[in-house]
This record gives sequence, C-alpha cells and structure tokens, in this order.
Amino acid sequence: MFKVVFCGDAAVGKSTLIVRLCKGKFISNLNSTLGVDFQNKQIEVDSKRIALQLWDTAGQERFRSIAKSYFRRCDGVILVYDSTYERSFLSVREWINTIIDATPKKVSVMIVGNKIDLRDQMRAEGKRVIEKNEGIRLAKEYKALFIEASAKEGTNSQEALVELTRDMQCNEDIERFRTTGIDLDKLPKKSTCCGN
Repeated sequence: MFKVVFCGDAAVGKSTLIVRLCKGKFISNLNSTLGVDFQNKQIEVDSKRIALQLWDTAGQERFRSIAKSYFRRCDGVILVYDSTYERSFLSVREWINTIIDATPKKVSVMIVGNKIDLRDQMRAEGKRVIEKNEGIRLAKEYKALFIEASAKEGTNSQEALVELTRDMQCNEDIERFRTTGIDLDKLPKKSTCCGN
C-alpha cells in the first residue's frame, strides 16, 4: 500500500480532489480540514490493482508541522495549488522545501494546478492566473511531475493519481534493487563464440 499525502495552501481544493477521486463527485461546500484525514483508494495501473491511502492535510500555516510529520512516512505527495490564486502557486516552493527536509528517501511529487475550470473567467475579469507553462517550468526545476486539473469537472484528477502511482512503483523498484543488489558472480556465464 502506498501512502500519498495531499498538501498545499488552504482552499486550493485538496479535499475536493480527494472526494472526486474516492467518490466520483464534486462537493462545493466542504469544511476546511483540521489536522489530517485519510481515505483508502484502489486504482488500476498498468493492469495491476494498487492500494493507496490518500492523506488530506490542512493547508493553514498553523497545521504545517503536522503535515511535515506525514511526509516522513509517505511514498508520494500531491502538491496542489489554485491556478487562479497566485499566492498558492508561490507557496509551492515552500512546500517542496518542507517535503525535501522531512523525507529521508526519494518521494514522488506531483504538482497539480487545480481549478482550471475558473481560469478563463478570471482572465476575462483581468485577474492574474497561473498559466500551464509556469507550472511545467516549476515542476521541471524540482524534477516533479505536473498536471493541471479541475476537481469540479473531474478533469485529470484520476490521471494525476495514476501517473504519481507509476512513479512511486518505479521508486519502489529502484529501492528494492538497491537494497537487494545483483551478485554478478552468480549470473550464468556465457560461452565463447566457439562453443567451448
């Protein structure tokens, strides 16, 4: 079972994204998460059933130390920002630094630009929005995965989880290889070209 922590500033849509993933619906008036909550989720990735625990953390500053303790035991992080609210995007760097400081092993990180369904409206009102290329650039800087999503419309929410799970599986395979290793002396010897 992989543990996935959802983090990001308050009101970026972490809980709504988890509800969309686990229940397949959108609930607009969710209460703010206080502390931490989790849901279990099974998904199919490359014809394999994978069990996940999705940990929903509070985005308020006063709860960040709680979230930090969950990073230590996680396999992956979905770091969410609101694509219509610049401050939440600027906080992504702080969150990534917190993740790096808290995790003793390589952790898969998926940055999700949420609320893309509101971006055109905000743009029409002359407000600053976070464009896709800005998210891509930031993700590349930290070697993180990136996707834009809308928890309201269901756009790319499942895809984000599938891609993150693939990356977590890859990290797990690499870690298993590192810890078990391969003894080259025990590999079968190839014969010479003459058959001797």
